[in-house]
Order: sequence, then C-alpha cells, then structure tokens
Amino acid sequence: MLSPKFWNRYFKVYDILNLVIPYQELLITVCEKLNIRRGEKILDAGAGTGNLAILLEKKGARIIGLDFSQEALNIYESKNSKAEVLLADLTKKLPFADSYFDKIVSINVLFLIDRETRKKVAKEFYRIIKPNGKIVLVNLIEEFRPSRIYLEHFKKIGKQKGIIATVIQIFKFIPASLKILYYANKLKKTGQQKQILFNYDEQKELLKKTGFRNISENKKVYANQAILNSALK
Repeated sequence: MLSPKFWNRYFKVYDILNLVIPYQELLITVCEKLNIRRGEKILDAGAGTGNLAILLEKKGARIIGLDFSQEALNIYESKNSKAEVLLADLTKKLPFADSYFDKIVSINVLFLIDRETRKKVAKEFYRIIKPNGKIVLVNLIEEFRPSRIYLEHFKKIGKQKGIIATVIQIFKFIPASLKILYYANKLKKTGQQKQILFNYDEQKELLKKTGFRNISENKKVYANQAILNSALK
C-alpha cells in the first residue's frame, strides 16, 4: 500500500496532465457519456484534484468529490472554493443514504484496489445510486504503458502544429512529466500487476455481477490505455 506521502507528491504534479491531449479527450468523453442534466447530484469517486468535477459543475451538476488524499482535495478546493469535497476511503461503507445519487463516475481508481474489495466497492456504488441512475467507470488495463500517453500527445501536437511546436512541448514537459511517469510506474508495480490492472472484460463483468444493466460495450480511451463502461441501475 502506498503511503500518504507518496500521494501528496503525486498530486502536486498531477495537473500537468491537463495539458496532455489524451487526458483532455478522456475527460470530454466521460462528460459526454454521463449526459449531464442541470441539478443532477453526482458522486465523483476518486475526484483527485477536481479536473473532471469542475467540468461537470460547469454543466450545472452538483458534484460531491470524494477522495482519500487530503492533498488532492486541497488542490481541488483551491480551484473552486465552493467545491463539495469528502475525505473518505472507497473501500469502507460510504456515508450516503441508499439511492442518494443520480449518477456516479470514477476514473482510474478501482485498478488500485484488489479484486475482492472491488466487488464491495461496486456494491456500495449500486446501493447509493438511484434506480435508473447511470454509472461511468474508467480503469487502466493490463497493457498499460504510461509513456504511450505522452507519445500519443506529441504525435497529435506534431500533426496539429508541426515539429517545432512538438520539440518545444517536449522540453516544456520534461521536468513534471518525468515525475508523473515515475509515479505512474510505481503505481503499476504496486503489488502484483495482474492483481491490480483490469483484464479487458473485467470491468464489464464487475458491473454485470453487481446488478447493473444496459452495460455498454468496452470503449478504449486514454490513448488506448484504459477501458470505459457505462451502465444503469
């Protein structure tokens, strides 16, 4: 298990991802899949520094950003002083009534939790979401290579702006990106990789076994390094 000190350091450089095209595209795709309606109450389970939550708030949703890192939530609140945040552990019973949320979203969080505990987390999600409520999950899959996200970014920058802009981007990204890649690789090596990263169909099966319905087909996102599924209660 990684220490709070690790997560404090990780989240201090995490927002460099806001400049990375595959990450931008991931957030946009998730927003589209959630199909937000004004006034909906949404749990961002593993909100981190609030990048997705802020986009959802702009669409008129009420977001509760849950994370177990105080450092991450502090950064989120520095971006939005009115943010509703909750310091909590997803592996424990959540402090919400049954059928409390209209929708739930969680990006790249469950892969950090062992398989047996994931089942418990999914059941909690099922408990606190309203009937017909929508859930959107994204998780890294076994072939995950952090460097591919940056390679995809530079490839797209090259097509959009040319080689000079690409070289400038590379030098601009080097300091923070090296740290992100270090932390990402450390996450990947936590425990045994095959017990953490998802198999291709594992997320879909998790939703099915929990009782969710209308489960979407697997959609590769984040430079094909993660799988997105949506479903209804």
